[in-house]
Amino acid sequence: MSFRVLLISEDPKETELFSDLVRELVECQIDRMSHFDWSGRTTYHLVIIDSSPDALASLEKVKRFSPATSVIVISDRATVEQAVAAIRMGAEDYFKKPVNLEAFQHAVQRAADRKTVFDEHTGASSYLNLLNSCQLISAAMDQAKVLAVVQGYFWRELRTQHSAFYRIEEGRATRLLEVEGSEDSDRAMEEVLDITLAAASPLDKMAEASEYYRFVERGHLTPGLFVFRFRCVGEADLFFVCLSPERPSPMDAFEGRLRLLKAQIEVSGKNIEQYIGVQSLAYVDDATGLYNTRYLSTILDREILQNEQTKLPFAVLFIDVDKFKSVNDTHGHLIGTKLLNALGAQLKKYVRGSDTVFRYGGDEFVAVLSPADLQTAQMVAERIRQSVEASVFLKEEGVDVRFTVSIGVALYPDHAQSKKTVIEAADQAMYSAKKVSRNCVYLASHLMKSGETPAALPTEIAKPAKPARKSPRKASR
Repeated sequence: MSFRVLLISEDPKETELFSDLVRELVECQIDRMSHFDWSGRTTYHLVIIDSSPDALASLEKVKRFSPATSVIVISDRATVEQAVAAIRMGAEDYFKKPVNLEAFQHAVQRAADRKTVFDEHTGASSYLNLLNSCQLISAAMDQAKVLAVVQGYFWRELRTQHSAFYRIEEGRATRLLEVEGSEDSDRAMEEVLDITLAAASPLDKMAEASEYYRFVERGHLTPGLFVFRFRCVGEADLFFVCLSPERPSPMDAFEGRLRLLKAQIEVSGKNIEQYIGVQSLAYVDDATGLYNTRYLSTILDREILQNEQTKLPFAVLFIDVDKFKSVNDTHGHLIGTKLLNALGAQLKKYVRGSDTVFRYGGDEFVAVLSPADLQTAQMVAERIRQSVEASVFLKEEGVDVRFTVSIGVALYPDHAQSKKTVIEAADQAMYSAKKVSRNCVYLASHLMKSGETPAALPTEIAKPAKPARKSPRKASR
C-alpha cells in the first residue's frame, strides 16, 4: 500500500508548503481538507492537522479508531500543556508556528518508518494497537473516554462489529451506556447481543471464577461472544461484550496484551477517582454542596467556546434571597446555613439536566443555562421564583421559614461578550429587581430599547432601572 497522507488546513499556501515538504521525503498520495472529518478515513498513514481549534479532539478521534495512523499537530497558539497532552495521546509531534521545517520533516520520516515497521503483515500491529490504546486510556480524565478506547481496541483486535458494556445489577446484566464516538446503534443487533448474553449467562460465572476474559462458542441459534471483565472507576465489575469475535493467534500473546490493557484501565480508574476527589475539593462549596465561583469561571469559559462553535446562546441567572439577614437574625446562623443548603437543593430541581447551579457567595446563587434563548431563560427563572415563593423550608427543624428570591437574567452574547460582563449584566438586573419590588425576574437592560416596556410575563419582567452602584459585589469565598 502506498503512503497516504491527509492534510487538514484552511490556508492554501501552508497546504502547498507542507505538501512539498512531505513529497521531498516519500512518494505518497496527499488528500487535502479544509476541516476535520474522519468518517471512513482509517486507511491514512499520516494526518497533519494545521491550526484547528479542535486539534486535540481530532487527534483523539484519529488515534482511537486508527492507532497505526501517525498524527502531526500544528498550532498558532501552542502551549506546553497542549503539547504534553498531544504527545500523551500519541501524536508524532506538536509544532508551534512558525514551524521548524527540518523538525517537521523528521516527524514525517518517523511516520513513514512507522508504516514500514508496523505494516499489518509484520505482526506488530497488535502491539501498536495496545500501545496507542494504553496511551489514550492513560490520558483520559473520565470513565466514558476509557470505555470508548476499550471498545475501539477490541474492534481492531477481534474484528468485531457490534459490542456493548454491561454490569450486574440485582442479579441481571444491564447495558451500561452508549459509548462516546461509537456508530449509531443497530437496534436489531442490540437485541441479538442481549439475547445471546442471556442465553449464555457468562457474567456471573466469570466473576465467581475470577476470569477476566472468556470466549463463548457459537450456539445452535446464537453467535459466539467474547467477554472482557475489568474495573475502572469504583469497585463494580464492568463487562465488555462483543458478537462474533475472531480468535487471535497465538492465544498466549493475546492473554499478555489483555493483562496489560486491564492493568492500564485499573491504574487510570484510580487516577480518575483521585482527580474527581480533587475536583470536588476545589470546585464544591462546603455549605451547599453546589459548585463554587472557581468552577463557574471554568464553565463560562467552556460555554463561550461552545457558543463560538455552535452559535447557540446561553443564559446566566443571578439569584438573591430577599431579606436574608432577617432570617439569620430571627433563627440564627446555623438555621441560615441549613436554609441555604435547602435552597441550593431546590434550585437544582428546577433547572434542566444540561444546566449548572453555583453558590456565588453569601445568599447569592448563579445558574448557567445551556443552551438557552431568552424565552427559555425567562421560563426557568420564573419557575424558580414561583417554587421558592410557594415553599416552606426546614419543617423538619421545627421552624417555618418562608421567603422569596429576586432573579436577574442575562444572555450571552446578546447582553455581554465576556464571562465577566455576562455575570455583571445578570447581577445588575437582579439588583434592579430588589431595588424596585423584590420577588420578581428582571432582564439585563441591554435587551430593551430606551424607554421600551416589555410584554408582561407570569411575573413582571420589566426593563431594569440603572442601579446606583458602580460595580457588582465580589463573590465571597
